[in-house]
Amino acid sequence: MKAIRDLPYVPRGHPRQSGDVFLPDTPSGRAPALLIHGGGWNAMNRTNFECVVKHFVAAGRAVFNINYRLLDHAPWPACGDDCITAARFLLEGGLAGAGVPATNRIVICGASAGGHLAMMTGLGLPPERVAAIISMAGPSHLAFREGSCAEDLPTSRFRRRFFGAAADATREQIESASPACRVKPGAPPLFCIQSRNDTLVPPAQSQLAVDAWQRAGNRAELFAFDGPGRLHGLFTSDDLESRELIPEVAAIIARLLAQLS
Repeated sequence: MKAIRDLPYVPRGHPRQSGDVFLPDTPSGRAPALLIHGGGWNAMNRTNFECVVKHFVAAGRAVFNINYRLLDHAPWPACGDDCITAARFLLEGGLAGAGVPATNRIVICGASAGGHLAMMTGLGLPPERVAAIISMAGPSHLAFREGSCAEDLPTSRFRRRFFGAAADATREQIESASPACRVKPGAPPLFCIQSRNDTLVPPAQSQLAVDAWQRAGNRAELFAFDGPGRLHGLFTSDDLESRELIPEVAAIIARLLAQLS
C-alpha cells in the first residue's frame, strides 16, 4: 500500500487536525474509510491505529487515518467537531490530490474513545453519506450520575474535564454527547465489536448502542467475543507499537468490509 502522511483537513489549523492517507495496491472501488484512534479522548496518535488501517487497505479501500484535538487542547465538542470536519473533507474531495476523489459515502471506524467518535461522526453527517459505522468497544452513553447504573463508565471528575466545566455535566450535556441518545430513524447501520472481557469499556455499552439503533428502526449488530488479557481484548499486545488485531477481530472486520458497498 502507499502512504501519504501529514495531510491537514483544516487549513492552517491545529497540528493535530491532520491525517495520513493509505491507498491499496488493488482498489476495490468501494467507499473509502475514515479511521479514528482511541486513547480516552486525551491520548494516543493515529499511528497507533495502523494495525487496524491495514485491514481496510487489504480489502481494497482507501483510508484517511486521522488525529484530532485532545481534551488537553480543547474540551468536548472539539474532538467531535474535528472528526466531522475530517469526514466532510474526505467526502467532498479534499484528498483528491492524494488519490482519494470525492465520494458519495464513507465507512467510519474507531476503537474505544474512537468508537464513540465514530458513532457521533456518523450521526452528525447526512445518513445517506455513511455506508456504515464500525465501533470497536466504543462508549455509547456517558452516564448522568455516578452509581446510576452498575457499569457507569466515566466519573464526574472525568466528565468535568471532558466538558471543560467546573461542575458535573447536566443531563442535557450528557445526552448530547451520547450516541445512544442521539440516534434517530434513518441512521446509518452500526456494527459493534466488543470483547465480553473488556475491563475498560463495559460490554453493556455496545449492547446499549445496538439496542438504541434497533429501537429507532435502524440496522445494528453486535459481534461479541471472548478477547484475551486485560484492556479491550481487541489486540495481541498492550504495546502500542507492536500490537496487531487478534485473528477473531480481523476476521469480523474482513467479513463486514466484504458486505459493505
